[in-house]
Amino acid sequence: MNKIKLILADDHPLIREGFKSLLGKNEAFEIVGEAENGIELMRLASEKFPDVILVDITMPMLSGLDSIEKLRATQPYIKFIVLTMHDEPEYVLKALKRGADGYLLKNIERPELEKAIQTVYAGGKYYSPFVANILAESISKPKVVDQVEITPREKEVLELVAAGQSTKQIANKLDISIRTVESHRINMLKKLNVNNTAELIKRAIELKILA
Repeated sequence: MNKIKLILADDHPLIREGFKSLLGKNEAFEIVGEAENGIELMRLASEKFPDVILVDITMPMLSGLDSIEKLRATQPYIKFIVLTMHDEPEYVLKALKRGADGYLLKNIERPELEKAIQTVYAGGKYYSPFVANILAESISKPKVVDQVEITPREKEVLELVAAGQSTKQIANKLDISIRTVESHRINMLKKLNVNNTAELIKRAIELKILA
């Protein structure tokens, strides 16, 4: 029987070592590579032809979500499982929109992790119970039909906020003041009727302001 070829992508060596130790106990799996950043993951994926990639969201040089999106375009046969500490709804929804086949938290037990890998390898989807609840809530919520007018500059700020940029980084990138960045953010909170940045990103995705 052919082994399921895996790549582990996480910027923390101890995390990779821990999951490598867990998965190494199963003869159905073969770990063909480890990546500590998104650029290295792109290279390894093109060299090793993995079946499944276990990838964290937050990685240097190229994020896990951006890596998934790029690899989906070039190697669509690869299955992706996001393995992360991020349990916020906006991360879950963004990961699924980028093409993740599974979403798990890092406190997962070995039997569930093995089941998730085998499920996505076979063409299915696998989400931890917590993630499944988020998806259920997202589906059950009524669709927002009100049109929200976001200016082009506000959208630029919003996209950078969603990408994890700090207020100072956004100000430097757009060549505007920190106060102006904050003003745009506050205006968008009011327009979308939300209370914080996490809710702002989630609502923007729901309204398709963010892709």
